[in-house]
Amino acid sequence: MRIRANNPSPMTLTGTNTYVIASADDTTAVLIDPGPELAQHRENFLAELGDRKLSAIILTHQHADHSEMLGSVERWAPEVPVYAVLEKFGRLAPPVADGDMIAFGTDTADVMEVIATPGHTMDSISLIHDHVLYSGDTVLGEGTTIVTHPEGSLRDYLESLDRLIRLHDNGVFTSIEPAHGPTIESSAEVLTYYRRHRLERIEQVKAALGEGARTASAVCDIVYHDVDPSVRGAAEQIVRAQLNYLGALMPEDG
Repeated sequence: MRIRANNPSPMTLTGTNTYVIASADDTTAVLIDPGPELAQHRENFLAELGDRKLSAIILTHQHADHSEMLGSVERWAPEVPVYAVLEKFGRLAPPVADGDMIAFGTDTADVMEVIATPGHTMDSISLIHDHVLYSGDTVLGEGTTIVTHPEGSLRDYLESLDRLIRLHDNGVFTSIEPAHGPTIESSAEVLTYYRRHRLERIEQVKAALGEGARTASAVCDIVYHDVDPSVRGAAEQIVRAQLNYLGALMPEDG
């Protein structure tokens, strides 16, 4: 059950997706990414939860459009454990790590497998249940995600994409439920495109450096010359991540 928050923006697309996944016997459930602190959104996902007992809340990464609702968690989910990589977001549970299995029901199938997918942020994780990958912001339903410096790492992101491609090839998951946008059925095609797109951007940055660009702003003028002014700042952060990957980040660029 996907519940979309009413927080559309250039960064969140049509809004942040919160997921409620019920147990096999339909008596308990897990919540993925509670989202922004919006009363209507909270009412919406609690309505989807219904009479099921909420057994666990899982955060895919730290960004406020995913985590802000945790600020009021004591009111709407008292005593429910919160699983996150960063200790400051967790509650009643140790920080999660790659390979952890988070149970949310009594059936052996009622588990979420944690897959470490750093890159978008250093604490980014994805989750696998019933051959579905819940990708957070690692893979989006539309367009491509951003990787910025120093919050993220392009090297880690490429390694995460490679890992997801291998998991898909091995039949571990078939479809993707992203934190923004619709379901992705053509998982292999999208993951391959994501990887190719990143490598193409890296080559464009190399070319900009070859033309004499020496700062993130100058590279951005060349590589992202057609970007909307409203997201120019994000584009420069992306360039910094690309320069850091290439070992070409200037001191003035951080």
